[in-house]
Amino acid sequence: MLLQNGDGFKTLNSVVYHFHPGIFRKVVLSQIIFYFILEDFVFYWGHRILHTKWLYKHVHSVHHEYATPFGLTSEYAHPAEILFLGFATIIGPAITGPHLITLWLWMVLRVLETVEAHCGYHFPWSLSNFLPVYGGADFHDYHHRLLYTKSGNYSSTFVYMDWIFGTDKGYRKLKALKCDRVEDDGKQT
Repeated sequence: MLLQNGDGFKTLNSVVYHFHPGIFRKVVLSQIIFYFILEDFVFYWGHRILHTKWLYKHVHSVHHEYATPFGLTSEYAHPAEILFLGFATIIGPAITGPHLITLWLWMVLRVLETVEAHCGYHFPWSLSNFLPVYGGADFHDYHHRLLYTKSGNYSSTFVYMDWIFGTDKGYRKLKALKCDRVEDDGKQT
């Protein structure tokens, strides 16, 4: 039976829980944001290393067998790559030692993000429509279209690492050409 005493503690069979939902939400949110930023940084460098000639040929090319990815291809990879890039996903929780609910939420959000990035569709509700630093499917589709080691767009979630290191130049040029073409089509009608 759950009872609340005068100090704000809830007891259940002599186990004491201190319950502050506002603090819990702030901790969960701050940890999830930290995980996304750290994961993106670590993933960028790991993914970029996988695009070196030898590692691409022997490991990462398995993931790139699909030039036009779909959701399930996000997890289709060489076992060594899964271990190598999986480190980026677990480093944040390993540092902070999160609550189990936070860990589950992080894993669900991470899988949803990677499936969305590989789905091949730019949905109206995609975060890339609301957050300019979010890559999304269009950003990652460009990465899979170019089947060689220097394709760029190595980030998993956000685009800032590719922008800082110039590994998204081809993608930005293509987007600019598409925008110019749309403007030219609009003027002709």
